[in-house]
Amino acid sequence: MATLPTRLTAGADRLQLVRAGGTGLRDNERVEILTCELQPAAQDVADALGISPADQVAMRQRRYVDDNGVAAVSATWVSAAIAEAAPEFLAPEPLPKMTFGLIEDRTGRRAVRRRDTVTLRPAPADVAALLDVAPGAPTLVMTNHYWDQDGEPTEYAVDYLGPQRALSAEYNLD
Repeated sequence: MATLPTRLTAGADRLQLVRAGGTGLRDNERVEILTCELQPAAQDVADALGISPADQVAMRQRRYVDDNGVAAVSATWVSAAIAEAAPEFLAPEPLPKMTFGLIEDRTGRRAVRRRDTVTLRPAPADVAALLDVAPGAPTLVMTNHYWDQDGEPTEYAVDYLGPQRALSAEYNLD
């Protein structure tokens, strides 16, 4: 019997963990903060956040690691206005309630809608080094968009998933 890939904790799972009173991390996970900075918005980030290209955004890059190695390398962008209201986003420390909880606590903007897009992309060299894969290796990528109760975007995230990981979803149908 083949060994199944390790299940991934995706952004939507992390949101549910936070809303259930947790930290957003599973028991065997830890997060390493890699980068926290203000930068001009790239076109995809500007489009996702509903701002102009080259407007300032705050970016936070993390690596999630568990007992099976690197689970994901994740980058999240928020508008400069959100970063100003939630300066902890730019601090190189784990956030107690992830980005969604921080935004809600500091601004009252609650994530109520999300869109997840899964694609297969070559791992860029900088991300490949963090995933322990060869540059250009085919990598499963999950992109998450979140919107608040007023339909305004709150955050945009791109997760490069670690090798031998599986996205899976399980639902009660009753």
